[in-house]
Amino acid sequence: MLKEVIQKNRGNFLYCLYCGSLLFGRLVVDVLFVFSIDGTDNHQRELQELKAAAQTIVDSIGLARESGSSLVDRLQRAPQKFAEYLAETSRNCVAQDLGLVKSYWPSAKIAILGDGMCSKCNHDQFDKYVKEAKPVADQIVKVIEQ
Repeated sequence: MLKEVIQKNRGNFLYCLYCGSLLFGRLVVDVLFVFSIDGTDNHQRELQELKAAAQTIVDSIGLARESGSSLVDRLQRAPQKFAEYLAETSRNCVAQDLGLVKSYWPSAKIAILGDGMCSKCNHDQFDKYVKEAKPVADQIVKVIEQ
């Protein structure tokens, strides 16, 4: 059940990221067009600030290394790269947590966790377990951040 919820919401999240990127990319193109028509100093300064902000986004997700493509093209690929980054980060965090479980209980069979929540556990129990685990998750994140 949990796996289905994650998969369902993952698609919505990626779609929102994609739409946001397209809208932002289109906004950049429109703004660049307006600024190219109206060459006042204020607009030129705003254009440079917008380009710098877009470049910061592209740089932060590793798209700056792609040569031969425009800033707008790289910005439009940002949601896919961001989704890839989130997936890799999630994978690393889950592996870290499961490694912690194995460090305390080497005989634990963690492979079954890939199937999702235990069939004997209902949503209310699972919510209770998640709330109980949040303070521990906070501690783990603090250790990872160091």
